[in-house]
Amino acid sequence: MKQIISLYIITFSLIMIGCGEPGVDVTNSQYEEKIVVEGFLYPTKSVRDIKLTRNFALNTEIDPNEIILTPSNNNVNATINDVQLFYESQSGTYFSDELIPDYNTEYTLKVSAIIDGIELYAESTTITPEQGFKVINNDLGIIKYRQDDPIIEFNTSPGTDFYAFSYRAENATVENFIYDNPFVPDLKPEDIEKDFNDFLYQLDLIINVESESNKTIQHKLSGLDMWFYSDYSVIVYAGDQNFRDYALTVKDVQEADGNFVEPQFYFKGDGIGIFGSAIKEVVTFTLTK
Repeated sequence: MKQIISLYIITFSLIMIGCGEPGVDVTNSQYEEKIVVEGFLYPTKSVRDIKLTRNFALNTEIDPNEIILTPSNNNVNATINDVQLFYESQSGTYFSDELIPDYNTEYTLKVSAIIDGIELYAESTTITPEQGFKVINNDLGIIKYRQDDPIIEFNTSPGTDFYAFSYRAENATVENFIYDNPFVPDLKPEDIEKDFNDFLYQLDLIINVESESNKTIQHKLSGLDMWFYSDYSVIVYAGDQNFRDYALTVKDVQEADGNFVEPQFYFKGDGIGIFGSAIKEVVTFTLTK
């Protein structure tokens, strides 16, 4: 049995643990400096786009120049399986041309940095998915809105029960928004402009997939993930446990009694965020009236 969950892509933020009445006690004594990691490994692809940033205390003025952790400002040292990562100033991310991740292999990220004069250390481990995940048809062609039944078919990777679908309308504008959609009626252009990215970026998840070798899954695209008459790209991920648990908990940070809880992090030391791995493929189509 598989379960399907739809949610918006959201930006990572630190949620402090509260207790008792709903709310967050904003006191500087609760603040702890953290290394914030956003990084993924993809088998057969060189290591790219490892983001290392920092958190800040609530109700403090944030200097944009201090958000990204750099070797010059923070004495950053970052490795994966003892292979050195290098800083790329234009993108503000870390990379390695030497390390090419393999399938079904363990990789450990180690990061040290100085934040506000304090030396911090973070460590996280991911095991890349086994080989096997493969999209059967990467080009779905032209799809008529609410007339066709677009389906992404793919073979699973053994042992991987989590698959994510990241949607992007490539040429979305206020003019080609689907105003006559049945989900949110009576929207006006100013409404779209205000929440443009909420409509532009969509994320759909499948969990608890029976991941036998070469098992074929059919995933029907939902109108809730398509808000523009546009060309679309859908990145399909077969993700590891770190990816799975982070995606499932990053939005659900408040319990029924009002207490706040952190998303699921897999870090030792002073780290928060996500260091995961996945196999990914891209599916394209054009949505028309």
